[in-house]
Amino acid sequence: MFRKLILPVLVFAFFSGFSQNIDQLMLNRDYEQALQQLDEELAKNPSAALYFKKGVVCEKLMDFETAVSSLKLACRVDSAEAVYREELGEACLGMGNSTDAAACFREALNLKPGSLRLKGKLAQAYINLKAWNDAYVCYQEIHETDSINPYFNRYFAYTAYRTNRMKQAVDLYETLAAQQNRDLNVYLNLAAIYNKAENKEAAVTACARGLLIFPGHPALLVKQAETYFQHKDYAAALPFYAEYIAMNDSSRSVLKNYGICLYFSQQEEDALHVLGKCYQETVNDPIVNFYMGAAYKKLKQFPESVGFFKLAIETATPFYLAEIYHHLGQVYGWQREYQLSIEAYREAMRLDPEKLELLFEIATTYEEFDFQKTIALHYYRDYLKQAGEQARNAAYALDRIKKIKEELFFEE
Repeated sequence: MFRKLILPVLVFAFFSGFSQNIDQLMLNRDYEQALQQLDEELAKNPSAALYFKKGVVCEKLMDFETAVSSLKLACRVDSAEAVYREELGEACLGMGNSTDAAACFREALNLKPGSLRLKGKLAQAYINLKAWNDAYVCYQEIHETDSINPYFNRYFAYTAYRTNRMKQAVDLYETLAAQQNRDLNVYLNLAAIYNKAENKEAAVTACARGLLIFPGHPALLVKQAETYFQHKDYAAALPFYAEYIAMNDSSRSVLKNYGICLYFSQQEEDALHVLGKCYQETVNDPIVNFYMGAAYKKLKQFPESVGFFKLAIETATPFYLAEIYHHLGQVYGWQREYQLSIEAYREAMRLDPEKLELLFEIATTYEEFDFQKTIALHYYRDYLKQAGEQARNAAYALDRIKKIKEELFFEE
């Protein structure tokens, strides 16, 4: 009887010692030596546990293809072990294969239904696949069991945001922000949601809270600048753009917005310098061309202004054209090129008939032609008829109608 027991005991002792040796090598991060010993042992005594350990070691060595092959063998030998399928899912993720990873995590979850960890990993695979609603459902189920775990709540908030559940996303992100969570995306996504809801103050506050935790962080600086820019608070946006640009290589869109902020802050020469960089990169941006034309207009450099307004017209979409022709008409008027000015105003009216103040500007331009008082009178009347007596320049138009009538009477 004693002899019958001794062989199993010795075999168990050998494998136990071998396993402990492999574990120690892995603990010491001597993965090459661990892999060598595992391959030697697998050649003699293949088992699911050894295939599993080889898969883990290969993952550590960034050899994900071998890891996947080994872990598949572990799953084939022992199909009831959830941890093997879980690790196979991790190896698939290492290869960028989120589709197979999600399948592995689902299989592991079927074997171990109550595991929040597995649900979280499945949700992460869904996020990689941009299957936002599937990921949201996983995190919702996790939240019902564990509602205070910041790790899960970060992703629950994110999936709520991506599935347009904005109120829930705000509530979750606000809770995380109140805990001074060190996930940068908490503050960036919270600001993005508030911006989408046109809630400027809340968006500004979200960025400011993030900057207290991550002082000078480029992503938060540019998000704060973009928040102010979106709400047309150009003066407030200016220092955040300036600080960001001083520390980072700036994209063309950032430089363009910075140049526009400089323009609205009456820093036309600086605006031209910044916008000029954007213009050198591409001449086909109507916004850049328009604001360069507007900056030259303010500096009374009219030939340059006309050139950029014309270029803006050539490159603009219809949405911008009416305003560009309006500015071009003003510049022509200041150069006393009245006929060109009138033509630009009429084109602006054709593109946007609701810009009724253009009727007033056409009338005042015609008055500059001594022989065009009758036409000016017509446009003043048309302006009052369409815009009403509450219009911005109604009082002036009424006064001019009266005086032009008197002048025409005495000329007869």
